[in-house]
Amino acid sequence: MTKKLRWGILGCARIAEKALVPAIRESSNGALFAIASRDPRRAAEWKTKYGFERSYGRYQDLLADPDVDAVYNPLPNDLHAPWSIRAARAGKHILCEKPLALSAAEARRMFAAARRGRVLLMEAFMYRFHPQIEIVQALLASGEVGEPRVVRAVFTFPYEGSPDDYRWSPAHGGGALYDVGCYTINAARTLLGAEPVRCFAAGRFDRRRRVDMTVGLVLEFPRGRLALLDCSYEAQFQSELAVVGREGRITLDRAFSAKRFDVEVRIKKGDEERAVFVHRADQYRLMVEHFGRGVLEGFPLRLKPPDALGNMAVLDAAFASLRSGRPVRVQR
Repeated sequence: MTKKLRWGILGCARIAEKALVPAIRESSNGALFAIASRDPRRAAEWKTKYGFERSYGRYQDLLADPDVDAVYNPLPNDLHAPWSIRAARAGKHILCEKPLALSAAEARRMFAAARRGRVLLMEAFMYRFHPQIEIVQALLASGEVGEPRVVRAVFTFPYEGSPDDYRWSPAHGGGALYDVGCYTINAARTLLGAEPVRCFAAGRFDRRRRVDMTVGLVLEFPRGRLALLDCSYEAQFQSELAVVGREGRITLDRAFSAKRFDVEVRIKKGDEERAVFVHRADQYRLMVEHFGRGVLEGFPLRLKPPDALGNMAVLDAAFASLRSGRPVRVQR
């Protein structure tokens, strides 16, 4: 029988329950193996409900289990670095939710720990595994719209989570920029195939909670190319992406949230417009299977350390620009 990657999950987060648990269960090369929660009763409930083989009342106990091959870390943003580093020290491969860390410096420490532990660490940008993104990249590579000059990306939704949710806490890495702005940054860097040199950010903060609610970014790339990005907790749902070249543009209506919807990649050149139909796909399952191939078969990961470090460098610059009100050079 083909070996399957035995997954452990740190915490009973909503994203784990709604996306990663079904993705692992439906994957061709993964198995739900262990669940850990600070509440032992909740971990036991998940074990019964979802078919985990083992449950733990402490994260550290899961990491100490020699039968766990890899962990998924969906903990609050400020816990991504410490618990991923502990997982690496325990010899576990790590799929960590975005943003990978709260700074590029933290991310570098995480990858250093992964190298020392001889394990893989990948940031969980699931949208990168949806076929629509692969189609856009192929169209750009073929010169369909000429050299891409501008990327526009937006990810917004009205957030109304409970008052004690970590997204409302600056200490825990809350705010729209870390939560959804990171997607728009990653998309711009991916589709322009380069790292930005400067970043200017402006936004609105919740005065009481002190987290960013709406942020707009302008990223300047080499050769005068630009990315215009926005993210928000106080605007209607949008999950859109456009790449504009001299000869045309490519647009997606559900760039980051395709889930299991049928979608289209639209190409417009002058007055002519066509659409490429893309059948629904579970981008989370595709990500899980890709990571599993990396661990089990040595298959090269699509999201390598420079990708995550580059994204964190832009986030660092964006927050610095928000504080200063001026453009900031992206430090790498």
